[in-house]
Amino acid sequence: MHLETDLLKIKQFAAKRENENFRFRVFLKGKDGDKIDEIVHQLHKEITPQIDCTLCGNCCNCMKPEVYEEDINRLSLLKNISSEKYLADYCEKNDGDIYLKNIPCRYLDGKKCSIYESRPTQCRKFPYTDEDEFISRLYGMISYYEICPIVFNLMERLKEIMRFRR
Repeated sequence: MHLETDLLKIKQFAAKRENENFRFRVFLKGKDGDKIDEIVHQLHKEITPQIDCTLCGNCCNCMKPEVYEEDINRLSLLKNISSEKYLADYCEKNDGDIYLKNIPCRYLDGKKCSIYESRPTQCRKFPYTDEDEFISRLYGMISYYEICPIVFNLMERLKEIMRFRR
């Protein structure tokens, strides 16, 4: 199976298929969530090993990860500062959630994370294609579709498997 990894092509496809993706979201909402999770998890197992995230880094160029207390504690140790200082200097609050401030991420070095082993929880979990309740996260998946080659390829393959009419 061919996997698209060219970020420019993915962005172009995303623009062309925006309406299609929202129609697909509605289409999937009426399906059995457990069955969709099974399919998505299988696709995740097939696709993720073929795409090296450390050679892409596009999510780090486009997104601000949410950080949790344990992330702030871990990251503050790397900077050798207090958690409070790290929070004040490197994070921002939005609707009660805390995010790293900068886009692109301050820890991005070329296309690689300079703190990969210590990266925030949300970075470790991204793109969330191995988690349950895929149908409840479709809006997010549509936004990741243009950012992440894993999500793009997974969604395109899912459309085929589900015999979605474009």
